[in-house]
Amino acid sequence: MKVATKVKNIDFFQKSLPHNLEAEQAVLGGILIDNEALYQVLETIKDEDFYRDTHRKIFRAYLELFEQNQPIDLVTVSEYLQNKGELEEIGGATYLA
Repeated sequence: MKVATKVKNIDFFQKSLPHNLEAEQAVLGGILIDNEALYQVLETIKDEDFYRDTHRKIFRAYLELFEQNQPIDLVTVSEYLQNKGELEEIGGATYLA
């Protein structure tokens, strides 16, 4: 394999997919403010669409609470993530706020 080909392959794997962490935070925050927003989001976004693993975990918590007919707020999401052992992984309740 040529050196140029190896360099191109390395460059390809070092580049990340397009993402916007602020947009992800805005979506998650919007759902906390207005749970009805989840209905609109569900039409276009899946948990794997989030770039950051932390945001995927938070979104999955929202979905699980939604399926259980529970409100989606700081208390319920924090409790859900705590019970799964993921609250500290995402940065604690402070990150959710």
